[in-house]
Order: sequence, then C-alpha cells, then structure tokens
Amino acid sequence: MKQLPKIIAMLCMALFCANSVQAQEFSFGPKVGYNNAKLSGKSWSDFHDSNSKNGFHAGFFAELRFNKIAIQPEVYYSSEGGKWKVNNGAVEHDFNLNYVNVPLMIKYYLTNSLAIEAGPQAGFLTESDMKFSDLDPDSPKFNDFNFSVNVGLSLNLPLNLMLSARYNAGLSNVTDHPDVDWKNKVMQLSVGYRF
Repeated sequence: MKQLPKIIAMLCMALFCANSVQAQEFSFGPKVGYNNAKLSGKSWSDFHDSNSKNGFHAGFFAELRFNKIAIQPEVYYSSEGGKWKVNNGAVEHDFNLNYVNVPLMIKYYLTNSLAIEAGPQAGFLTESDMKFSDLDPDSPKFNDFNFSVNVGLSLNLPLNLMLSARYNAGLSNVTDHPDVDWKNKVMQLSVGYRF
C-alpha cells in the first residue's frame, strides 16, 4: 500500500512518454449522479444478495487530456452503505455511510468522445447513522478511511455534457471489528458539465 503513490506516478509518467505530445485539452466542472450501493462481507451474518440501497453523489472533476490518454482527478460527496438482515428478515438495519471520495482516473479514449477509465480512490468517512453498540456490546466503529478501485466508461456529449457509468469496488474493511469483513460496492451513473 505504501508503494501505491510511486506506482501511480510511474504509470502516469509512462503514459505521458508514450504519447509524447503536449496537453491538448483541459476541462473541469461539476458532476452529480445516482448510487446503487451495497455492503458485501461476512460474520454476524453474511449480507443477503439484495442488500443494496439507493444514494447519490455530487462533486467536481478536472480532466487533462493527451490525445487518447487523459488523467481525471475528482472530489465528490457520496452516500453509500447497505442493508443487513438476520433471522429471515426479522431484524433489519440500514447502514448509511457518507464519504468524501477522491479518485484518480486514468482514461483511454476509444473514440474522440468515448473512453474507458480505471483508477484508485481514497474515501474519507464523514458520517454514519448507525452505532455498532446497537448490534454488538464490543461496539466497534466504522473506519474513517476506505480504499477502493474504479472501472467504468465515460462519454462526452454535445453542449459540454458528460455521461459516465462506473463500478467502485472497496478493498478495505469498513469496520475495525476483528471478526467482521465488510466492503463497499457501488454502481454509479453520473452526468457532468465541462467548462
């Protein structure tokens, strides 16, 4: 994990050298969209398959494009979490986990407007409306930091609009309980405006 910044920097340098051109385009703007979020994991009780919850995200992006390659850092607020059921649904809890996420997306343009994208993401927990003391006397807490990776597609449209579809897979545990391993999984649909 400590080598991640160095790996990202080396990857970016390699991409720039491969293109060996000056930046052609810089854009930035707001983005908003829909989240379908769930938690996957084990212990206490495994999450049922249909534990997803609806949410939203809103923030800003900037894109630095080099021909077919682009780098897109972002910062946005995201409502995530999931539903947890035990005893055949007799006990149900909604976990609402809100993050400020900071992804760094590497994009490859298949056409002048359609791109595939992937990159790491750091998430910082800002709010959770569930106390583990309601579930377990040891009262573990939700972790303040969440690391994940994104993959997706983006499409530039007329009128400076941008559409994107993205899957976010959490790699770190959202709780510090030693017997619990829960991770965020989020599908996102976004619309953005480029300045």
